[in-house]
Amino acid sequence: ISIVARLEEVKGHNYFIEAAYLLLKEGINAKFFIAGTGSCESALRERVRVMGLEDKIIFTGFIPDVDKLMNITDIQVNASYGTEATSLALLEGMSLGVPAVVSDFGGNPGVIKNGKNGFVVAKQNSAALMVGIKKLIENKQLYKEMSGNSIKIFRNTFTAGAMTHNTEEL
Repeated sequence: ISIVARLEEVKGHNYFIEAAYLLLKEGINAKFFIAGTGSCESALRERVRVMGLEDKIIFTGFIPDVDKLMNITDIQVNASYGTEATSLALLEGMSLGVPAVVSDFGGNPGVIKNGKNGFVVAKQNSAALMVGIKKLIENKQLYKEMSGNSIKIFRNTFTAGAMTHNTEEL
């Protein structure tokens, strides 16, 4: 299982790392990827090293072709709590049927519909992130439904055609 967060979403990565730690502690076999680069990267890398989780929490650095990463992503996470508009990464994941677990901050709840295409959890809450991720990992039927809903919501709401139609209707 591959779980991905992007480093551009700087505030919140400590919560992502903590949620990963909690999942691993419960015996969940997954790889956690933090994609991109940023000013807090070295501190986050050091935290992961001190925790002894370098083989489970992987920093990918800058990836020019995100399709390769998105195509191995099972679950997306956005744990932002400081600055977040609508996340293009979440939209990209939805277009591929990737459910997400996100904080209830910024544009996240406008993209992820709680219980439909992922889970919206309280910001700054590692345990809530962990519970959402764990539900998607352990319940294959729920994962399948949310994956399908991700594609449907993306097509009906976020494609150029859908946005044009919605604007015309308005």
